[in-house]
Amino acid sequence: MIYVTHDQVEAMTLASRIVVLANKGIAQVGTPLELYERPENEFVAQFIGSPAMNLFSGVIVETGKKTKVKLDNGGVAVSTVPTQAADKGLKVNVGIRPEDMVETDAAEFAFEGKVDITEALGEVTLLYFIANAGGDPVIGKLPGIHSELRGKSVRMAAKPEKVQIFHEGRSLYYR
Repeated sequence: MIYVTHDQVEAMTLASRIVVLANKGIAQVGTPLELYERPENEFVAQFIGSPAMNLFSGVIVETGKKTKVKLDNGGVAVSTVPTQAADKGLKVNVGIRPEDMVETDAAEFAFEGKVDITEALGEVTLLYFIANAGGDPVIGKLPGIHSELRGKSVRMAAKPEKVQIFHEGRSLYYR
């Protein structure tokens, strides 16, 4: 059966395979979890999941089975997306889902910012960080209630296997 919907939650719930359409073409075809865990491009990465995936610009500084990206915001992200030696210095966007971000005190972190708004939803709290120069706000999604974080500076990190890397809008995982 083919079912057409603009509701990504409905598609993720009902479908065994999803065809994401964008820009007059197919952006990606796959199972709901394939689209969620390994988006082929930034459009799918931000379309699937709620809230949308955070994107941070940066430059690849270490390559191999684990890739290290120095982010423009001063942070560092490590990903299990494999890269080649020729990728060193490549300008990329790092994608991290809000639910994959965790609070950290470590010297290596993906993002640090002041929490502008906390939205306590019971089982989780959404942290909205002040946006940079008119950009989209960065959102973290922590388990439990964290209203005490409003107005505080918080460092966020993510496990390497949860960090996506995109170059010119396409995932490096699929090349």
